[in-house]
Formats: sequence, C-alpha cells, structure tokens
Amino acid sequence: MHGLLLGVGRAGDRLVAVGNAGAVLLSDDGGMTWRATHAPTAELLAGVLFTSPTEGWIVGQDELVLHTKDAGETWTQQHFTKDADQTLFSIAAFTPPHLVTTGAYDLILETQDGSTWQESKIPNLDEDYHLNCAAARGDDLLVTGEAGNAFIRHAGNWTAVKLPYDGSQFACVLGKRNDFYSFGLRGSAFRLSPTETGWSKIDLGGSQSTFGATVLDDGRIVIVGSGGMVRMIDQESGKVTTLNSGTEATLSGVAEVKLGHLVVVGADGIHVLEADPDAAEAPP
Repeated sequence: MHGLLLGVGRAGDRLVAVGNAGAVLLSDDGGMTWRATHAPTAELLAGVLFTSPTEGWIVGQDELVLHTKDAGETWTQQHFTKDADQTLFSIAAFTPPHLVTTGAYDLILETQDGSTWQESKIPNLDEDYHLNCAAARGDDLLVTGEAGNAFIRHAGNWTAVKLPYDGSQFACVLGKRNDFYSFGLRGSAFRLSPTETGWSKIDLGGSQSTFGATVLDDGRIVIVGSGGMVRMIDQESGKVTTLNSGTEATLSGVAEVKLGHLVVVGADGIHVLEADPDAAEAPP
C-alpha cells in the first residue's frame, strides 16, 4: 500500500491509517489488507486516536477535527477553519470525552464533551512556535515542540520543562510507570519521571530522527523515524533494539497489532513487521 501516510491507530482489532488528501484506510486483518473509507475532506490528515473500539478522532490541516462512532466507517466534521494555515499534528485523551489536540503556530484545541472544541494557549509563547506532540497523564498534559522546549500543565497552570537539547521534538508518550518520554531530531530521546524535576537522556545508539511512537500492551515503547528506523525500548532494562522495517523511507506512525506484530506508516505507505524481542541491539 503506497502513498504518504502520517498516522495509524487501533480501534479494537481494527487499524485505521490516515494521510495525504483526506486518505483514511481501514484494516481488519492485522494490516495485511486495507480498504479506503470516505472522509468528508481532501485535507492532509496527520493524527488519529481511538478512545474505544468504536469512537475516534482524526486531526489535520486547517484545524480539522473529524469524529467517528462506528470504528471509522463514517466520519463527521467537528471543527475546521478554512485557509487557517494551521495543521493539527497530535491528539491525546485525558478521561474521555476530555481531549486535546496541538499543532502549528502554538495551536491548542481542547474539548470537554468530545464535540465542542475551544482554543487554549500556553502563556507568553511565541505565535510562530509549533506544538508537535501532546501526551496526557491523568489531568496533566505534556506538550513538546521546537527548540527543545516542553511544557506541562498541572492543575490548570503551565510550567516550562525544557529539554537538555535545543532541537525539535516530534513524538511523545506516557510510559507504564507514568514517565513522560519525548523523541525528536538526530536520535534525541528523554524521560521525565513524575518524581524528578529534570529530563534524563536515553541513548538510542543512533542518530536517526524520530517522528512517531507508541507504547505496546506489554509496556515496551516503539519509535519510528527517518531512514526507515524502527526501534524498541524496554522500560524495565533500558535496552534498545532495532527492527527491520523493510524500507528506507521516512516513517511517521506506528501501532501494535495483536499476535506480536506492528504496523508502521510513512512516506511510502504501510509496512507490517514483527515486534521481535530478539532483534539485534541498535547499531551506532
């Protein structure tokens, strides 16, 4: 399956991939075959999140937010600003239907009811600043973006938690021990424990940039990025392994499939690979 795809999510046993020109693809056999479903847009779609096997959201260009209640078969538009020139990149859930999405030019949209989206702001943030990723922990929110800047909202108040690296961050997740993880340019990777005040560096053993990440059901973290890079991080041991994606194209999204397989998406479409715990350690 070829063509630019930027995100992939799991709706129960179904996979939903999104990308260029309003593309929404569904798979019910672990990513082996895919079919297109109609989305009411031709905009670029960048992120997808399901909070149940049937209910999910897609975000994308011009502040677009789409919603489904039937596992992605049909979609309705909840928010859109024509010619806004602001793309939403990432979407995260607190306790559904409380969700937040972040994007270009310091854009944050938030909904308390899963349908009505309101703009939110980080105080004193440059309007040209891109907010590339969001991750939720209880009622707390992590937002990461350009120039090594990161912010946490706790009890309604924003605090800067700058990373020890000045490059952009594109992917972030919440680990199984409630640690925040952030990944970005040139192999940068960091962990922030809820009991610590600063970020700890993670050595990935390589310099490929990371553009997507997910946490597997067993707690391992999988990241994907430039040059077809797929790496797995064991949160218990800290061991980093590399997986063969079968492509050298840039990858931007990853989702777990049951039976020990992963689906990764990127510049050349979709690839299915094994989450192999015996893969070789990541090369230098």
